[in-house]
Amino acid sequence: MRRAHDALTVAAFQECSNCGELKRPHNLCTGCGHYNGREVVATEA
Repeated sequence: MRRAHDALTVAAFQECSNCGELKRPHNLCTGCGHYNGREVVATEA
């Protein structure tokens, strides 16, 4: 009963609106460098 709050949760993922790669919500896309509809980090093609 004491450790009921220590259960592991499933990591949430969503599709990037620019490239379609799975990413964590509210995080920069590692595939294309976009966040919130704009390019934040330039990546090589």
